Amino acid sequence: MHRCATALLLAALTFVHAHPFLSTPNSECPLPTRLGVRCPVVCAQSPSLCPSALTDSTTAKCISDSTKDLCVDGSCAQKGSCATDLASACSCSTTGFVLTTAEESASTTYYPCSASDFYVVNVTYSEDPYLIAETPDLPIWIQCLSSAGVNSSIFEGGVVINECNIVPSTRVKNPLAPEFLIVYVIMAIELVIIASYYCVKSVSKRTGGYQKLEEIDGLGSRTTASLAKNGTSFGTFDMELKKPDSLILRDFEYGQLRFAGFTRSILGSAAYVSTIVTTIIWMALLTVLVLDYYAVFYRFNFRQESELLFNDHELLSTVFIVSWHFVFVWIIGIKVTEDKQQTWFGRETDLGSATFVLIEKKLLEPVSIANIGPVAQLVKRIESKFRKVLHSEYSRSCVPVKTTDNGVRYIEFECVRYVYNDLSAEFEPYSFAIGPTAADLHQRATGLSASEARRRLALVGENSIAFPVDSFAAAIVKEFSGFFYVYQMMTLWIWMYYGYYYMGIVILLVIVVSGIAKVRVHVLAQRRVLSIASFTSHIRVRRDGDWVIVNSHELVPGDVIEVTSNNQMPIPVDAILIDGGIVCDEASLTGEALPIVKFAIKNDATIIYDRSTDAVKNNSLFAGCYVLETQPSEKSKPVIAVVTATGAMTSKGRLVKDILFPSKVSFVFHEHLKVVFCLLLGWGIVMLVLSMLFLGTNGTDAWFYGMFSISQVLSPLLPAVLVIGQSVASIRLAKKGILCVDLDRITLSGKVKVFCFDKTGTLTKEGLDFLAVQPAAIDKMGLVETDYESFPKPLRCAMLCCHSVTIVGTRPVGNFVDVEMFRVTNAKLEKDDSCKIHPTTNGDKEILVINRFEFVHSNAYMTVVVQDSADGRIYVYIKGSFEKIREICDPKSVPKDASQVSNMHASEGCYVLGFARRELPRGTTIQEAAALTRRSIEQKNSIEFLGLCLFRNELKSDTQDALHELRTGGCRNVMITGDNVHTAVYVARKCGLIESRGYAENVLVVTGDVDSSGDVVWTRADNNSVIDDSALNEFRSMGKHESGKAIEIAITGKAFNALLSGGRMRDLLFDTRVFARMTPADKVACVRLHMERAITGMCGDGGNDAGALKAAHSGIALSEAESSVVAHFSSRSRSLFACAELLRESRCALDVSFASYKYLIMYGEVLALMNLIQYYFTVNMSQAMWILIDGSTIPLSWAMTQARPAKHLAATRPTARLLGPETLISVMGIMLVNLLFGIGAVVMLFGERWHNGNWFQCNEFDSRYYDLRRWWELADNFEGEVTGIVIVFQIVNAAAIFSIGNIYRSGFWRNWAFVTIYVGILGLLSFLTLADPNTVSCLFHINCGTSDALGRLNMQTGTAYQTAFIGIPESYHSFSGHNVLPMHFRLRLWLLCVGNLGALVLFQWGIVLKFGRRFARGRYRKTWADVPL
Repeated sequence: MHRCATALLLAALTFVHAHPFLSTPNSECPLPTRLGVRCPVVCAQSPSLCPSALTDSTTAKCISDSTKDLCVDGSCAQKGSCATDLASACSCSTTGFVLTTAEESASTTYYPCSASDFYVVNVTYSEDPYLIAETPDLPIWIQCLSSAGVNSSIFEGGVVINECNIVPSTRVKNPLAPEFLIVYVIMAIELVIIASYYCVKSVSKRTGGYQKLEEIDGLGSRTTASLAKNGTSFGTFDMELKKPDSLILRDFEYGQLRFAGFTRSILGSAAYVSTIVTTIIWMALLTVLVLDYYAVFYRFNFRQESELLFNDHELLSTVFIVSWHFVFVWIIGIKVTEDKQQTWFGRETDLGSATFVLIEKKLLEPVSIANIGPVAQLVKRIESKFRKVLHSEYSRSCVPVKTTDNGVRYIEFECVRYVYNDLSAEFEPYSFAIGPTAADLHQRATGLSASEARRRLALVGENSIAFPVDSFAAAIVKEFSGFFYVYQMMTLWIWMYYGYYYMGIVILLVIVVSGIAKVRVHVLAQRRVLSIASFTSHIRVRRDGDWVIVNSHELVPGDVIEVTSNNQMPIPVDAILIDGGIVCDEASLTGEALPIVKFAIKNDATIIYDRSTDAVKNNSLFAGCYVLETQPSEKSKPVIAVVTATGAMTSKGRLVKDILFPSKVSFVFHEHLKVVFCLLLGWGIVMLVLSMLFLGTNGTDAWFYGMFSISQVLSPLLPAVLVIGQSVASIRLAKKGILCVDLDRITLSGKVKVFCFDKTGTLTKEGLDFLAVQPAAIDKMGLVETDYESFPKPLRCAMLCCHSVTIVGTRPVGNFVDVEMFRVTNAKLEKDDSCKIHPTTNGDKEILVINRFEFVHSNAYMTVVVQDSADGRIYVYIKGSFEKIREICDPKSVPKDASQVSNMHASEGCYVLGFARRELPRGTTIQEAAALTRRSIEQKNSIEFLGLCLFRNELKSDTQDALHELRTGGCRNVMITGDNVHTAVYVARKCGLIESRGYAENVLVVTGDVDSSGDVVWTRADNNSVIDDSALNEFRSMGKHESGKAIEIAITGKAFNALLSGGRMRDLLFDTRVFARMTPADKVACVRLHMERAITGMCGDGGNDAGALKAAHSGIALSEAESSVVAHFSSRSRSLFACAELLRESRCALDVSFASYKYLIMYGEVLALMNLIQYYFTVNMSQAMWILIDGSTIPLSWAMTQARPAKHLAATRPTARLLGPETLISVMGIMLVNLLFGIGAVVMLFGERWHNGNWFQCNEFDSRYYDLRRWWELADNFEGEVTGIVIVFQIVNAAAIFSIGNIYRSGFWRNWAFVTIYVGILGLLSFLTLADPNTVSCLFHINCGTSDALGRLNMQTGTAYQTAFIGIPESYHSFSGHNVLPMHFRLRLWLLCVGNLGALVLFQWGIVLKFGRRFARGRYRKTWADVPL
């Protein structure tokens, strides 16, 4: 036996054992005894040496028969007839039999002494547990041999136990052994490669020079007179670095860019490839280590002494840990430097010879609100400092240098082409000057030469919106290369290695599926944009003076094209009409419901062409629109236009670019999330240290236990749950006709506090209804008249001719107002000649339109020159806004009360237009009249005011109810419109935007406008009296008191800009309800101003408010037009309830996201704290229990996201502060309650040592006798069972606790998916806790034991447990052979878990949702009060 003891001692000295922390289990109890242990089969070098007690009857009979031989496989054969190729039943040549060496085991042949383990003994553990920790079955073997009467001489003479050493007797611990060298060599080789390349690069840099980053300021512009390339002159061109304005989107800039040139180098490319190869090798090595843990490579051990490549598990684990840390650092390093790798492995050179260019774009600060909170502000400051330290204030992109057929070098970045300029040695955006006057445009009617077109094509590129669409595979790689995915991957490596691959695979599937769902939304959104951006057609273009047909991709700025009607193919370019007119459909681009009439720009040198203004809107064609009808200036003559922009520079191109590269928004939820991740990671590291301390070991296994704690505290499922919640909300919104193009905006929309609305088409119906006219009398305005036939003839004539209506098919098309006004006249318009108007009432004669000057926003009126065939006289009629008409009319013709009357009509919701007329001198011919310029016609003081024309824009039927729901839902509703301020105030009163305590009459409305001197003038709407600033402030102060009269301010766009520039607008912002006469740029500025103070939503039709929709935190377009894609949400329904529906789903999604996050955090904290208790006793849970925990967490997390939104909007919004008082009180309180109940369960268990028959006395688990690596065997005890039951109950109950609440979502009892899963799991847990031993409980190692142990328990306690059923274990890793709790204790334990649930419900419902929210509201009351409803 001395040799046995020696071998055992050597094994124990190298074994990483665990010892109880602070106390020793069963310290006052007799030596532990395991009852009814079956002895293993013994083998002998000769059958005659088999001990009789350990030899079964069949084998003994064979041995005693002199005519028979016992074969090596245990069979009995005739003397001398045993086959030589039989497989031995006793073979341990690799690791050796237990208590022997491999050499001794391989030196001879052994014969089995029995066919099975039949001999039963009781084993008393008298040896020091530390000496038998490596071989926990040693006492069994010794007791079996001793009970069988095997003496040492016989044992040493050739009898062995037929069990092999798990660990070889020769353990390798040398850190320079081949197992470790493979790790060192991989890293060393790569470091040598990188270092060598760095040295060569440094030397080359010092000797070869370096082209510094060339910076282009996005705010400036530069014009270069000429560009030479290979001796070729390229003429004059403009390089505009400021993003051009467009019809739809304005006020956006390219930003600051920096360029640096690089070329590929063989050495650099080789070094770069080496990093990829090294990464693959690291992944392969980890794979081999994981598979080796499960002895997959048992045939390939080079020492031939173990079933493992790395010799034994301790050594294997050491190599895995070392490799894991190397891989983690390596992957993080690659991730941190990924945007610098391509340039670092390239050779720096000048831009002129570069093969690829590094472009650094200045990162803009994300849009954030003022009350984002101190924590989020701290995070932003830290991030900003880190960016400066790490020089990461710029985003970095590498783009290849391309060359055209004629040698022009260029790059493309964010849809814009940059051409290399030899003179400045820089890449610069290229655009051609078109104009600058209308006369210059007409001079281009001859078109370009073919050579000039080719030259321009080389400089500006094809007429296509080229942007790289991610393939599904590329999008997958981009998505799964994020930092948190790296953490998830490294966590799953540990799970896969350490015997937990079951749930590792499940978690991997969940992560992959959620990531793919996010990628799918991204790819579909890109493809949707691509479908908008991609179109091609064939166009007639004038080249070298002749008309030729070319592909639309070959069009360039300056081309002259023929415009034809084609309802199936959109216009491929932006262009300006120079001959003829068209009727086009801009609904897909601007959301305009009716077709628009476009006219050729006048051949007038005084007209300045500026495509960024609305002055040429009626002459401009925009890419993406459809031509319904052409109107040639002469029969058989084509309608022609000059191309002004192509590709990404068109209005559609900028629309696509703004979609692809949106501005970032800072959300307090995301800022807090960064802090929470850091805190959880730090807490996980603390848990790692505590785990090692409580386990009482410094071996590799303690590291694994600690890393499990980190992965539990910082769950890999956290991002997946957020994505799933957003995806569910997105799907539900899509079913309701609301499409989402940005999932992150869903949770952000849940915090919307201010909702801005456009008026026309959003709050009101699309069209206008004609109401009446009011002619001007001598001293005052006349009576309002509604019957067209009774209108004065000048007003009838004005209505007949002062419009831009044309006939398409059988219906009139044009502006809403024009079409409605012309409809009232019942006149007829010739389809082929819109210049002749045929009245049908009052005997009015035909009117001939000689010239038409279209409506211009800067003038706010249109003019026509006509001849009345009744008298042959020529008249000029003008129609426009009353304010502008009044300015140009003879003051004597304008009644004194005209302004008052106009304001009165506007305040009653009327859309007010003014009519004016001028009679040209007698004798003026049609030719002379046609030649008159607009300036000469519209001479002030020569025009007679005729009267007012009134229209009314009716509210949508559901507007008032929708706004009421939003207001009662805690949203401040604001109107931003381009309409008259008085009309806007009327609509605001009627729809409920302006009201106090339910009545609009309780509100004092003050309007603000700018006078002729530029000062803001305040006017009371009730009596039109002017008040000064002090009176306004007094009214504002009084309005804040309950007894005072509420005040609402309505301002014009001019007043808004004046107040903004004077620094007063921010103070008046939340007293201002109506913003009128706002341009598209003003709308963007107004929305951004609100965004500084609160999360702001914008609702419009996607037309001229597209910029504001994109700028807002949450933009929803009530339109399916292409321009609506810039909005984060678009609704098929034009109902305003879409906004309420969006907020309901978003608040629900935000609340569910919070609940899911808190649940997963609680999952980690329950496991962390309860595992500390388990580690104190060095116990664990079975594999099935761990699978139950994670297997229930996944479906519960999913089911929580299925909660439906509340039926009505609550007056409050869900919190978005992960570190806010409500969240902290909830999480910390529940952690404390759970910890107290967990400790209570353990105290209750250990109290059984002295109560209820003292059944737990001397049944404490002593980990010193067990192998810590086999963690699943540490569950077959009472401590692991009780704590495991409490853990699962607490984790499952946490899901229910965080599902409580029906303010923003329906109660969890209405979430049938959750209720079904939760009740099912709770029922299973209750069954496991209360049931007697059975198949299911034994699967989870709860209330289970071996058949012999259960039989003994029945005899000792009088119970009647079944001792034979499917799944009953053959062995149990405890001295008693079972962990069956007495029924009275099971019942008390179950009641304790139920009481734990009750305490959590009372805490969450009573303290958190009641007291906690009141406290939070008190804490942030000032913030909320800053945003009055």
